[in-house]
Amino acid sequence: MLKLGNVELGEQPGIAIAIQDAVDPSAITAACPGAIVELRLDALKEATPETCAAFSACYGHFPTLATIRHADEGGAWHGTEAERLDCFKAVIPVVDAVDVEIAVGSITGEVVATAHDAGKLVIGSFHDFDATPDEERLEQVHEAGRKAGVDIVKVAARCNDPEDLRRLAAFTLAHREEGIIVVGMEAYGLVSRVFFPALGSLLSYTFMGTPTAPGQLNCHDTLAYLGGFYPQGVARPRG
Repeated sequence: MLKLGNVELGEQPGIAIAIQDAVDPSAITAACPGAIVELRLDALKEATPETCAAFSACYGHFPTLATIRHADEGGAWHGTEAERLDCFKAVIPVVDAVDVEIAVGSITGEVVATAHDAGKLVIGSFHDFDATPDEERLEQVHEAGRKAGVDIVKVAARCNDPEDLRRLAAFTLAHREEGIIVVGMEAYGLVSRVFFPALGSLLSYTFMGTPTAPGQLNCHDTLAYLGGFYPQGVARPRG
């Protein structure tokens, strides 16, 4: 079973709570106990190896996922790929997992290798903020992620109609045994954030402060829905 820090992924719905600036750790614990903290380091005002590592270390008692999202996939990173790689290398020792894009830039392989050398989990992500790709393109993304050596492939795509949602659901079911996260964005995709964990999607993303994707539910609503619909509750850190 895949683990992110001391959270086992798969048996119960997992929650990742995204933060883009300083949030009191006690507020995270109170609002969403047991959540994985996704550190959106690309949103830091000064994202350097030093600031990224220092910010990440502040949340070291949580299971942590470091994301330095490239602007081409909806992030705030506008520096060079060499600088982004340096930031990843600086945070890998102090976080439990990293998220790196499958399709953008040339650093994916080195991020994967560095993280795995340190025993850390890697999510390889793909985002489409305009539409849901067709079945062929979704499979190409999945294959590219597997070839890159990531542990979990994440696909987030805008759903413009119910058919898009059904296509993402079928994709989730097809790969549920391989480590997959699938998110539908915007209004038609909203239901995915609650019910795709039942199909095999390993994490549902929420936020404190500012949403990091269209259609995200806040942490209170996410926890309430998942807690209400899943008898086993949500995944919690162990140990």
